[in-house]
Amino acid sequence: MGRLAPAIAAAAVAALAFVLLPREDDVLVDATHPRARQAISVAREIVPGSLVDVRRDRDNGKWEVTIRQEEREYEVELSPADLALLRVDYD
Repeated sequence: MGRLAPAIAAAAVAALAFVLLPREDDVLVDATHPRARQAISVAREIVPGSLVDVRRDRDNGKWEVTIRQEEREYEVELSPADLALLRVDYD
């Protein structure tokens, strides 16, 4: 039992950390979905380039479209209701 107790404690800590640590709140969306295609079109009007991916925010539903221009990637965030521009981030 002396060697088993530390292993059980470590497993419990790992399980608790998995449950309590924040998860990625962006969910990958199929780019062929009609609403995703609309979001991509709007995003490309703002930042022309090639599509990297399109995601939805799990918390608030906003669209996050990542577009590449040459060596830089831009994340265009759009309102879930009307696809209005919320902001543009770049790496």
